[in-house]
Order: sequence, then C-alpha cells, then structure tokens
Amino acid sequence: MSNKCKSWVWLYAKRHGDKAYCDLCTENENNEFCCIGGTTGSLGRHLKTIHSIKPPTTVTRRVVSGHEFVNSGILTSSTTTASSSESQSLEIDAPIPRKRRRTFINREDKICNSEKTEQIHQALAKMIAVNQMPISFCSSEGFKQFMAVVEPNYKICKEGAIKSRMKVLRSSVTEIIQKKLRDSKSIACTSDCWSSLSQHSYITVTTHIIDDQWCPKSYTLTTHAMEESHTAVNLAHQLEDTFDKWEIGGKIMTVVTDNARNAINAVQLLTNISETYDVTCAAHSIQLAVNNGLGQDGITTLIQLSSKMVGHFKHSNVAKHALTKMQEQLGLTQQSLIQSCKTRWNSVYMMLDRLYANRCAVTNVLADRNTTNVSIAKKLEITESDWTKMETLIILLKPLQIVTTVFCAETHSPVSMVRPLLSKVIEKHFQLNKDDNEVVINFKQTVVSQLKERFKLNNLENIVSTRQVSSFFDPRYKELEHEEIDVRENIRSKVKNLLVEMNTPDNREETNVCVQKNKGALEFLYGEEVRDINDASTQYHYYLAEPQLRYDFDPFEWWKSHKKKYPLIAELAKKYLSIPATSVSSERCFSTAGNVVTSKRNCLAPENVNMLVFLYQNRQLLL
Repeated sequence: MSNKCKSWVWLYAKRHGDKAYCDLCTENENNEFCCIGGTTGSLGRHLKTIHSIKPPTTVTRRVVSGHEFVNSGILTSSTTTASSSESQSLEIDAPIPRKRRRTFINREDKICNSEKTEQIHQALAKMIAVNQMPISFCSSEGFKQFMAVVEPNYKICKEGAIKSRMKVLRSSVTEIIQKKLRDSKSIACTSDCWSSLSQHSYITVTTHIIDDQWCPKSYTLTTHAMEESHTAVNLAHQLEDTFDKWEIGGKIMTVVTDNARNAINAVQLLTNISETYDVTCAAHSIQLAVNNGLGQDGITTLIQLSSKMVGHFKHSNVAKHALTKMQEQLGLTQQSLIQSCKTRWNSVYMMLDRLYANRCAVTNVLADRNTTNVSIAKKLEITESDWTKMETLIILLKPLQIVTTVFCAETHSPVSMVRPLLSKVIEKHFQLNKDDNEVVINFKQTVVSQLKERFKLNNLENIVSTRQVSSFFDPRYKELEHEEIDVRENIRSKVKNLLVEMNTPDNREETNVCVQKNKGALEFLYGEEVRDINDASTQYHYYLAEPQLRYDFDPFEWWKSHKKKYPLIAELAKKYLSIPATSVSSERCFSTAGNVVTSKRNCLAPENVNMLVFLYQNRQLLL
C-alpha cells in the first residue's frame, strides 16, 4: 500500500474508476467530478459552496488500513470505529495552501491606448476615402455601436480629427505621385470640366506615364472648383497653374480633351507642349460621327418610338412585372430595358440591342389587353419593317460600340490604336454592298465621311499627326499598313528627325554602355566589348526589320524586352505610347465626384470634394 498523503476531501467523497462522487449529495443531484490526472480542487470547491465544509486549519494525520488521510479532527462515524492500534494522531501546524497557477494577463492589451487609437483613426480615414463615405460617418450612431462591440474602450473621433488625418493621407499620396512624375521624362495629360448638383464647376487633370518597367500608370492630380467662365484663356490658365503646382510644366507631352472648341483652343494656348495637333478624345469623336449618321429621318423616328416604348416599361410597374413574367415564360434572360441618353456613348445601340433581344416578350405584353390598353398599344406599335430596320442598325452600330469600348478600357489604350482600328472598321464593316437599302447607304456614307473628317484619315492637310507617329512606335502597327504609301514616308521622315533630335551627346553617353560590366569568356577571347546599338540610324533600320507584332499582343511587354536593344527609339516610344486614346480617365473622376456630391451632400465644400475624389481615384496608392 502506498503511504502517500491523500486530501481531506476523500472523507466526504468516494472514487469509482475515473469519477469522484460526493457522499453528502443524493443520487439525483449532479455530483460527478472528473479527476483524471487532475486535482481535487473542483471537489473541494463543491464541499465549500454546497455543503459549507471548510478545509481544516489544523490537520491530523491519520492512518487507516495502510492509507494516510489528512483530517481536521472531525471524523465521520465510519472513521471513529477504527481501532486505536491502527491509528496514530499527530497535531501539526497547517501547511500553506498551494495557490493555483494562473496565466499572466497583460492589462495593457485590454486598454485602447493612444497608439492603438491612432491606428483606428487612420484606418477609419482610409476606409472613408476608399469607400466614398461621408466624413460624418465617424460620428454616426451605427459606427458608435459597431466600435462598442469591436473596441469598447475606443474614444469616437470627431469629424475635424478625421479630416485632418485624411489630409495627411493626401499629403503622403501627393509625395508618392510627385516622385513618380519626377522620375518620368515625359507626361501626357487628360482634362475635362463638370458641374455638380450644387452648380459648382470643377476641372479635372489626370496624368499618364510609362514607368521604367514599361507599366502604364495614371494619376489624378486635381478636381478643383473653377469659378471663372470656361473660356479658352481661363482653361489654359487653370491647366498651367496645375502643372506649376506639381512641377511638371516642362515635361507635358500633350493634353487630351473632348471636342469642345474652348478646350481645343486652351490646349493650343499652352506653352512648352510638344504635341497639340489631332489629340482630341477618340471616343467623343466617334460618338459625334454616329450622331450625325443617326440624324436621318427614318432612323430618328425609329429611335424616338423605341425610346417611348422603353419609357412605358420604365414608368409602368404593371407593364414591367408583366414583361418579367413573359420573359420567364419564353425562357429569356430576365433583364430590364435600357433607355438611351444623349450624353451617354453607345446608349442608342444598347437600347436597340436590348429591345430587339426582348422583341417577343415586349410585343406579347403590348398585345395583352389586361396589361396594356388599346390606345397605348397603338402609340407604341412597331411595324415589321421597323423591326427589320432596327436589326440592321444594331449590326451597323456594333463595331463602333466595340471600338469605343476598346478605346475606353480601364487598362491603358494608347493613341497609337486609333487610326489602325478605325481604318479596319471602315474597311471591314462600312463598305457599301449591292443589297443595301437607301437608309443603310446613307448611314454608312455619313459615318465614314464624319470619321475621315474628324480623325483626318484623308490627310488633306499633309501634316503628320501625333496619332500617326504613335502608330509607328507601336510594334503592332509599325508597318503603317493602314496609311497611304506616300503618307507612310512622311511619317518615317518625321520619326527620323525626332531621332536626330534625341541623339544628343548626353543621350549618347547614356546609351553607350556596355551590356556586360564583367567580361565573359567569349568577350575575353575576342578581346572586344559587347555594346548596344547606339547609333540612331542603325536603331531605326533594325527596328524596321523587326517582324510586326500581332494585333492582340501587348506592345508594352515587347518594349520591355527590347528597350536595351533600341534605347533611343524606346525613349520616343515611351513618350508617344503614354498618350491615351481618350479623355475617359478624367471623365471617370466625375462619376466619382457624382458619388461624393449627392443630393444629401450637395453642400460639401469644394476643397473636401477635391480631397475625397483625389484619394479615391489614387486609392491604389493607399491599399
């Protein structure tokens, strides 16, 4: 038998297997205690709280049947019957009870100290900027309740404090953009104007560069209020002030704007701008050409009737629900009709395309007298010939819609794509066919004439434009197959002159660098250094001899792998390929501003609008 001292609790409990049971409790009570490899602490606490039995202050060491118990001298009837020969009592001082070890808890972790509070402030400011939320969100009841759960000890920040931290964010983003612009040798810009719900007029300026890794980058510089009238002089003054503020006045390659006469004249008034000819927004120019083509009597009537039909389903809940049910019955995709808008590009095409796709559902709803009365059905009736005309228009407008989408893509679409793609659209989709009716012939001729005039495809002025030079530096179009033969020679002569201007002594020193600083085995045997092709004429002819890149390849990846082989041409290519095909990047700022200056926030100060739009448009630098 073991002589190990056992706890006093076993005077009031017994063990069965791996479980302990209290003798003072009835069988119906929950008196099981786990003692697998553990201590008797839980059983002792049970005796204290339930039966008010306290551990002894003095202990008596008692040996019963070879087992040694520790007792306070209060024995049960079973223990008092033990013979005196089998027991031995010894009164000793009570030992100091062993305290249970507890894991150390750092109370500072439970306190929202100043450092953690500042981190929450900064994260909140960043969230407001990235999610286009009002600054007053920081003091809203919903946010207070949210933080009461996440961090109860967090002290809610006031609007002024959040605004100051957002200004710090703007300063940090500004420094990053300034560094990027300082490292760039050439910068292209886009600009546009916009009026808010509160009738504040704003001007936006966006920059476009290509970094050392040949990755196109765009940064929004400003969306500030413009109180003056939008004359060419005032617009030019606003642009120059922005360039001076960002210290990029001498690096601006060109400024892409829409076709408004005041904007075009403002670019012409700018000093130190190298390219000012034929750099308007390509998407806007296409839309103007399309609008002229849609101005025919037969087409205009069809568009107006289609717009009225779409408006009927937009304003009548009964007709709208009936259309949804009819689409479900016919197995069509449940989608609402699209209304055209004069200020939205391709909206006429999208309206006609969606309406024609739901032709059966629309006609069935209009024919149902439980949904549409006779008078409305007659007003909205479209004849079979009109449906045929609509189908033809959709086919004609689709290539123009696709090319506009390509020019307005989120990724950088260089101006080098404009003339090749438009020439391909005219060649493949707008050639006259013998089975074309009068409406189709007039539409094709009008659109082609407008495209050639607005994009100077006829080259009547015999001036080499920015778009033409840019196409030469694009390895997908460098053969200039979309241009006339004599025009190709003019473009190549212009490029040669640019290379001569680029081939200055400073540039020659930069490009006259050995490819390998440490001599390799073959270089050692030949005894000659391996050098780049640093002669401008040699680079030009070698570049012409390169196979033309396929149209769906990435020109920036090609230049990234060939920039060391053609350093002078690569420098010019970086300048011209950085010019965007459209001014959509600036117009997207106004979509952002529209989400900031809403009907409930139309009194927002212009400087706050500028800050919020700036942070959101450059949010990639915050994340």
